[in-house]
Amino acid sequence: MIPYPSSGLKMLADRVLGSVVPVLGSKFAMSDTAMLAMLMAALAEEMEFGIARRLTDIESMKTLIALAQVAGIDIPEPDSMEDNDYTLSRINDIHDAYTCAVISLHVEVENSEDFSEINRAIWQYLAASAERHKLPL
Repeated sequence: MIPYPSSGLKMLADRVLGSVVPVLGSKFAMSDTAMLAMLMAALAEEMEFGIARRLTDIESMKTLIALAQVAGIDIPEPDSMEDNDYTLSRINDIHDAYTCAVISLHVEVENSEDFSEINRAIWQYLAASAERHKLPL
């Protein structure tokens, strides 16, 4: 097992950018290889912080659903992390289920004056989530 796979992947990307790209002959090969190295760096970032970002999103989406339920909107809460399976695949599945629930909620509240607070909270969540998931490239 590699103890810090994200660090290893980032080091490989840096090596490709610093050592391989400069010695390639064609501009196409240089740009293609540089793009591969950037993708490796993005994967390293996702390996390091992806689960934490999604768990933060899930907690925020739970809050939105609870806010809707208090306001009398019948929106079921998806299954959560009862099995403590913190693999990226499992977290993605839960994140996707909550995202579908929030989309359904947003469809219901976006044009209603009665639920303007919930609509505003959804937009705030979307902005915060987009900022969290932005890759530092």
